[in-house]
Amino acid sequence: MNTALELAAVALAALLSENLVLVTCMGIGTHEQSFAEPREAIRTGLCLTVVMLLGVLFAWLLNFLVLLRFGWTHFQLLAFSLLIPGLVAGLRTFLRACVPELSRRVDLNLSSIATNCAALGAALLISQRSYSLPAALVFALCGGIGATLALASFASLQKEVSLDRCPKSFRGVPIQLITAGLMAMALMGYYGLYLG
Repeated sequence: MNTALELAAVALAALLSENLVLVTCMGIGTHEQSFAEPREAIRTGLCLTVVMLLGVLFAWLLNFLVLLRFGWTHFQLLAFSLLIPGLVAGLRTFLRACVPELSRRVDLNLSSIATNCAALGAALLISQRSYSLPAALVFALCGGIGATLALASFASLQKEVSLDRCPKSFRGVPIQLITAGLMAMALMGYYGLYLG
């Protein structure tokens, strides 16, 4: 059983030192609008958080109840690679049938998350680290919140900073990559942070 201190360490690691967008570069596969508009960034981050929570829950159950029990751990990557897009497709179908207004607003965000590496990466990390179910869910929740904060911060910086004074060769993608690198360097100061 996990203590509160161990869960806090997992939460801090997922939020700061192992941020899935800035540090491990797993959550970057979202649609381009998320990086330009803060509202879209928050919407994408919330969808990513929900998919990560559900994905980690089902991946932990699949890993514990099937793969480890039968000695099929070498199929983890294949199983999780099929699980996450299937989960996103099922979530999109459920929302379309039950909550059409919400489905209309988040369908583009959910479709971009189907190929996002953060959900698959979180499922693989919790199985490699042998997290218990509470620790896995805390990791997914805080990892999703950290990814949402990173996407929203990046989108807000894009909106606030005037790129007209930037040299022409740095405009567009180069300055965006430099900005993301500087944000990642700020979080690297937390690397190795451990409560204990």
